[in-house]
Amino acid sequence: MAEDVTNTVAGKIVDLLFSAAKRETDYIRNYTKNVDKLKNEAQKLKDMRDRIQQRINAAKENGEALLAGVQNWMDKAEIEMSNVEEFLEQEAHAKKTCFNLRPCVNLSTLHHYSKMAINKTSFLLQHQEDGKTHESCVSIPTATPRLVDLYQRKNLDDIDTHKLVLRETIQAIKDESIQMVAIYGSGGVGKTTLANEVAAEVKNLFADIVFITVSQTVDVEKIKKNVEVAAKRMMINKEKVLIILDDIWEPLVLSDLGIPCGNDHMNCKILLTSRRMDVCEGMNVDRNICVNALKKEEAWVLFKSIVGDEKLANNSSLEKTAKEVTEECGGLPLIIQAVGNALKNRPIHIWKAALDRLRKHVPLEIAPEIRKAFTHLKLSYDLLESKEAKSIFLLCSIFREDGIIDMLSLAEYGVGLQIFDNLDSFNDAVQRVEMAVDTLTSSSLLLSEGDKVVKMHDVVRDVAFLITSSSEGEKKEKFLVEAGKGLTEWQPRNGISDSYTKISLMSNSIEKLPDHQLHFPLLDTFLIQRNGLSIIPDDFFRGMKEVTVLDMSWNKIISLPQSVKLLTKLITLDLSWNVSLNEISILGQLKDLEILKVRGTGIKVIPEEIGQLTNLRLLNAGDCRYLSDVTPGVISKLTWLEELYIGTVEKNAVSRLGLMEISNLKSFRVLYLFMGSYDCDHFPEGTYFETLQEFCFHFSDNRIMDKNRLKLYLNRRLRIAYSNFPFKMPIKKLFQVSDGILLREIKDLDNIIPDLYGDSIDELKSIELDRCYNVSCLVKTTDENATQTFVASNDLMLGQRKTTKEKYFSQVEQICLHKLKNLKLLFGCSLQYISLRNLQLIEITDCDSLLTVFPLSVAQGLSNLRCISIVRCCSLMVVISGGDEQTAENDIVFPRLTHIELGFLPQLKSFYSGDSTVKYPSLEFIQVRNCGSMKRWGSGVHDMPNVKFGDDQQILNLFHKN
Repeated sequence: MAEDVTNTVAGKIVDLLFSAAKRETDYIRNYTKNVDKLKNEAQKLKDMRDRIQQRINAAKENGEALLAGVQNWMDKAEIEMSNVEEFLEQEAHAKKTCFNLRPCVNLSTLHHYSKMAINKTSFLLQHQEDGKTHESCVSIPTATPRLVDLYQRKNLDDIDTHKLVLRETIQAIKDESIQMVAIYGSGGVGKTTLANEVAAEVKNLFADIVFITVSQTVDVEKIKKNVEVAAKRMMINKEKVLIILDDIWEPLVLSDLGIPCGNDHMNCKILLTSRRMDVCEGMNVDRNICVNALKKEEAWVLFKSIVGDEKLANNSSLEKTAKEVTEECGGLPLIIQAVGNALKNRPIHIWKAALDRLRKHVPLEIAPEIRKAFTHLKLSYDLLESKEAKSIFLLCSIFREDGIIDMLSLAEYGVGLQIFDNLDSFNDAVQRVEMAVDTLTSSSLLLSEGDKVVKMHDVVRDVAFLITSSSEGEKKEKFLVEAGKGLTEWQPRNGISDSYTKISLMSNSIEKLPDHQLHFPLLDTFLIQRNGLSIIPDDFFRGMKEVTVLDMSWNKIISLPQSVKLLTKLITLDLSWNVSLNEISILGQLKDLEILKVRGTGIKVIPEEIGQLTNLRLLNAGDCRYLSDVTPGVISKLTWLEELYIGTVEKNAVSRLGLMEISNLKSFRVLYLFMGSYDCDHFPEGTYFETLQEFCFHFSDNRIMDKNRLKLYLNRRLRIAYSNFPFKMPIKKLFQVSDGILLREIKDLDNIIPDLYGDSIDELKSIELDRCYNVSCLVKTTDENATQTFVASNDLMLGQRKTTKEKYFSQVEQICLHKLKNLKLLFGCSLQYISLRNLQLIEITDCDSLLTVFPLSVAQGLSNLRCISIVRCCSLMVVISGGDEQTAENDIVFPRLTHIELGFLPQLKSFYSGDSTVKYPSLEFIQVRNCGSMKRWGSGVHDMPNVKFGDDQQILNLFHKN
């Protein structure tokens, strides 16, 4: 028995020894296999990292917040890949140095690296497994900035009337026994301003504040959607929320709007504003607070702040008149601002004439809530010196109440209504609208809502309607505005339509129109965009032959009615985004058309009949996914065409879009063209697009490229993806005149100069290169006569030679370089040729061969640089290089630099390697992540008066060691 046990134990020991020996032998035998597997898994992890990074970038562009753990996973991925790269470098070195020695050394080395490869592979596999969840989701949507956070507080120090209302309202909201508070008062008295002031004052008391403008037409579904999140936070999380309902015209049932109320929901505070106290009482408000007109002294304080205190103090006669004008404004801030802005730069005789008009009686038929406003706001309107500004003001009233009004629509409608005298071009119309809007906003007749958009106060809108209905000595106007009122049908009554000049039914739910002939003999504008129309009765337009502006965009129209051809005076026609509309030949009979928009429709061809529209200024056929042909000769017949927007995903279609015919158009200035990457090499000769004032050429098989960061204000943008260098002549010409270029995955491209440009790139403001793997630098030459060489070898310059050494990149504002794995340096030339005086942003990611970014002499000229972002460049050693004792006396100053981000740069030693004093007077933010070799920011003095280092020990250590 003992012998059997001994034999069993001995056998197991032998098996264990054999297994161990076999495992150790396998390390040696499978060395190549193990190392190759490590390389493969490292590449898989890198690809996964890149995919997740793309999602992160998209999330950041959308303002979303990253999920917990995502950034940590990315950081670990960088560390794992960096470790693998270091290991593979050691392994490659070991092959060269060790494998030629004794066999035991060879075997020992094989064993070591094979075992290490297996261990590292297991870490990579586990990290890939951990990252699978992030490939589908990396972020959560973040809330849009609340109005309360964006609101600019008003100075109410000398306006006791408003201060008292503000104080009383805040006290009521803080009172735990009160749920609903209302501010009521006449139109223009400042209720909305006070509601905003309340929200700004108490915002720290609430988890969420929702501000909703209700207006006369109550959009229940919109209100429900806006309060949904706040209601959940209040009911589920038991958080306190404040809901502000501004401009209520009739009692509302809050529960029908999705707003929790009652004793069970006292953590939901509600603030209402209304012109009528009975509305507030009808909603059982707990505390009604009246806001009265400003007292005489307060009105005078506000008026002086608008007109200018010194101007009035230095002219006693003007001051006396100004006080009388102020008294006529009735203490309403809206009117005080409008009248003050209208008169502040006028001579005294205009002030006195205005005072006489303000003292006249107001029309009796005007509703009481705007009776005071009419005369005063009409005065501001009457004092507008520009007829165009007056027309634009009235045009704004046909948009929905409290709706956003974009200036491009105003320009398009304005062209159709012929409100611009001596119009040079459509671009001229756009500029004149911008000037008119600037005049109207400075006169307090419009409210600016951001870039190229405005709003109109509802009181001002009412006054605009009254102006149109009481025109004296002008073209008689009468508007029918039913925009955004939730209409499901429209059946105008006979006998009341004869006098209408403009009808706006936009933004409703109308699905069908009257199937009989209508009589609108004076109608010039008919707007019915954003409804649900699919069929238009054949006779519908028969009774409105004077129409010059027709907008039917964003409907479901399948075909155009026969009566549309009777609209022979039509100038502006918008049919955009009727995706089922595929036939537009009938439009050829509308010979006066100047603006035709069929963007996003289902058309397959621009038909021959469109060539009859010889007055056309603008043709927008962009985003027509089935469009593949423009009938030959059509473009050349459009002799006054200025702007063309067109594109297709059809392969080989570039030759069928009539581009060659553009060169015959003397007024042509704007072309937006989307084509597949294949057509880049088939772009036609002789098109002379370099003379265009504005263009965007997009050659790509992926429309996502449209979302790149080429600045939208750039006028001449060129985007090319998935193509080969060298480009043929027509495309090369475009580079010379583009102010922004984006190149993605362009094979065989080595540099910007001289590959794409000769000796001059003065127009270029934005450079973005992405995955152009052959690019080794932006400029490549060491020849002092490089300028001559470039010009002589560049057929774009037709053999002309220049002997002056011009500066490269002097107009460039943005440089973005992504995944250029062979980029070794930015400037492979004499640095006297380089000027980056206008550069604002430089962003470099995944450029693994790059050693340095800015030489000292270039860095000293970065007077406009605002942001530096460098991430995942594994060879980068220093951002600014150069400098010695001789140059240390010359300071480097970055006067506008505010942001520096450095991340995952394992070889980075310092930001600056020289000894000069570096001054960063505007710098506010520094981020350094995973830069393990960086022990100090740089030698010399680094002056950063506005940087708040906080408790980031890594950053602090960098500067303590300077």
